[in-house]
Amino acid sequence: MTAFQKLIILRAFRPEKLLFAFQKFVVEQMGKFYVEAPPTGMDIMYKNLDPTTPLVFVLSQGADPSQALFKFADEMGFGDKMNAISLGQG
Repeated sequence: MTAFQKLIILRAFRPEKLLFAFQKFVVEQMGKFYVEAPPTGMDIMYKNLDPTTPLVFVLSQGADPSQALFKFADEMGFGDKMNAISLGQG
């Protein structure tokens, strides 16, 4: 039985385990690079910005990078110049 066929059977009988099985499948077939999030810090993101490129966070539930963002802005001397706009709930 191939690894892909195992995923199909898992989908039928244990769908709650599918996410982990997909990650394992990708690691085995393509490598760990494709399942690990790249290390990203505010300083790395800042280097990719310019005056016409905004920084937009698209977040999952429970994620809140605002404290790290405000801290970085203070460290860079932009704490009083930064504007934050929430486009979601609240």
